[in-house]
Amino acid sequence: MRNTVMLILPVFFLILVAGCSTTTVTLPPDTVATIGAEINQFFTNLSQAMESNDVEQVLPFYTLPFEYVDFEGTSVTIATPETLRTFILETAMTGTIQADQFQNLQITVVDETNAVVKVDEVWVQEYEGSVYGGTDHLRMTLVKVEGSWKIKKTELLGWE
Repeated sequence: MRNTVMLILPVFFLILVAGCSTTTVTLPPDTVATIGAEINQFFTNLSQAMESNDVEQVLPFYTLPFEYVDFEGTSVTIATPETLRTFILETAMTGTIQADQFQNLQITVVDETNAVVKVDEVWVQEYEGSVYGGTDHLRMTLVKVEGSWKIKKTELLGWE
């Protein structure tokens, strides 16, 4: 019983501290907790980069090739840095970002270098004198590249 409690405590602590749920099948709980904390920090840093309104600060959060799947299931694969820069500017950074926060993270740790995250992106932007906002429901596939988490795929599941 004590061993079971000791294995569960790190995961329970992560959920309380990071505000996200984390699941895995084969990794030790402390590894899952560490990965969950890294991914939670990744999204905090991504929010800050988005709010900087500087595409150059956002680009390092992605890896190539990057795949985007819209709500209807149409997929676009982006293979070059310049195409990725254009994609981000035309889809995520239209106008001036006033707020961009990632909430309700549900992390599925596949292994030490792969994870899938369901997340709500709550955003507010100003465009041509009007302010728009909403929530995008996303599933994002992350991979760890040279020690850093990167977005490999984003799927738009819905929006409000």
